[in-house]
Amino acid sequence: MKYFLRTGFCLLVFLTVSCSRDSSPGTEEEQVILPNFRLIGEDADNIYQYTYNASAESGTEINLTQTLGVDPFYLTLRQVAEVVSFYSFSADNFSLIQQNTLTGQSASYLNFYTVSDERSITWGTNSEDLLFLGYYSPKGSRNFGLRTLDPTDGSFTDLSLDFNIQQAYDPLYFRQRLFITYKDEAGNYKIVVYNTETRNVMITLDYGPGIPNLLIDELGNLGILVGLGNSDFVYYVLDIETLNEINEFTFSLNEFLPPGPLQGDVFDTTLFYTNYLAQPSEIPFGPAYFDFVTNENFIVDILGIVQQVELETQFTLALTALRYYNEAEVFLMGYADASSQIELRGGVLIISKSGQLLSRIELPFVPTYFVKP
Repeated sequence: MKYFLRTGFCLLVFLTVSCSRDSSPGTEEEQVILPNFRLIGEDADNIYQYTYNASAESGTEINLTQTLGVDPFYLTLRQVAEVVSFYSFSADNFSLIQQNTLTGQSASYLNFYTVSDERSITWGTNSEDLLFLGYYSPKGSRNFGLRTLDPTDGSFTDLSLDFNIQQAYDPLYFRQRLFITYKDEAGNYKIVVYNTETRNVMITLDYGPGIPNLLIDELGNLGILVGLGNSDFVYYVLDIETLNEINEFTFSLNEFLPPGPLQGDVFDTTLFYTNYLAQPSEIPFGPAYFDFVTNENFIVDILGIVQQVELETQFTLALTALRYYNEAEVFLMGYADASSQIELRGGVLIISKSGQLLSRIELPFVPTYFVKP
């Protein structure tokens, strides 16, 4: 079904779940203040923004396809601060529509790039005012480059990054820094740090065979988790402006974290991440977190929660999105009702940090992305 195409979590096989690490939902009812949240969702024909007010226990929705013309088959969603950007492709052209999820202000840049035989686009992202395209040039080669484009006047610059690379991964942008992760010809993982203000490469970090995961921590520093194999990791914390190292330590975690931006967050001394269940499994992923101080790894019993909801609702659940909300200490998980053959509908599961299902919110569409607060 269509809602699987853009979930922020690739349904890969990397983890064997063991009973000794799984934790069952608590049996005592927890009293947790639910958070306000915003999400992006979709049905068969439209894209929506949904804003939930916890005190009112209700939400409001905006049909972004009807109001802004967001393509229901958009390619990529990016977020910078409160602004979400929808990239789409049609008739050999890329277009972009942006929506501030708080103020409602919007902007559109239609046909900002036309494809040609000169280069092949592999990803697109943006800052507050510029667009960035990762590409291979010439088309058919693996020579990796970056185009920086000003959408207001169409001016651009091109920069060669490396030759004959094996793989490019999703980029990460934060505060005039674009972090570009790729695997080079020799199989080494590298991160190009690009200054979007000066349009120059500040440094290229080389981690060899170590697999890097990037994040921005709660203090605005760059965090890089490097998987060395055999459950060994190194966590580097760098100053976002100077790239000077602030902290470094090792830890052990029996998980595979795919290269590129981390599908999770770090708050204080805890890593919140997406736990991929061993396949074949009806449930592809769920919430988990690891405490750097105690070395305790807690995996939410998402199988038990899904079975509980399916029993209560007679739905067949397909999970679509996940985000941890630190202030409320809850996980939000989007789901689709896969048993419905007529319409796409779904909802949100609100799960406590201890693994208890606190609430379920039904929606007339499927959540695919939780806006980062």
